[in-house]
Amino acid sequence: MWAPARPGEECSVQRKTVAFFLVLLCLVVAACGYRPLGRDMASRFGEGESISIPIFVNKTFKSNLENVLLNQLIDEFARRKHLKIGRGDGTDYTLSGEVLSYTRKEVSYSGADEVTEYRATMVISATLRKNTTRNVLWKGELSWSQDYPSSSDIGLLQNNEEAAIREISQRLAQQLYLKMSEDF
Repeated sequence: MWAPARPGEECSVQRKTVAFFLVLLCLVVAACGYRPLGRDMASRFGEGESISIPIFVNKTFKSNLENVLLNQLIDEFARRKHLKIGRGDGTDYTLSGEVLSYTRKEVSYSGADEVTEYRATMVISATLRKNTTRNVLWKGELSWSQDYPSSSDIGLLQNNEEAAIREISQRLAQQLYLKMSEDF
């Protein structure tokens, strides 16, 4: 039959319950698979290996996208410090690709029916190859969009669009690096 708890037993049960949930939480956190990205990339590529990143092919009508993207890719890989940036076939890996599309669309209007904001979107495809075997290690497509303000001043509008393109290229470079590291 049920008997009332003696003084101190109730506290003991609460402590055991709290301890159980703390241990359970520790096990869940330890088993969730989180790990530092840097160690993972170093083990994937090996210490001191190198990568070349030739300029991507621009299949759009918007000029200079490939140059902005190349600069951001080089910055991203140089910032990560697990691969040396090199040129040509003397490197261990080659990251090549294409700028598949670039679009600019109106996304918001003023009360006077004038465009107040645009959205720029870029889509790229990329391929990572091991140079000694020519095997494809990673291949995929990525896209990113960025909104930017409109302006009646053509120079300011162009500056805003160029800033959006730089932001898109930076985000694509980050996403490419991360995708390569998790899907390797």
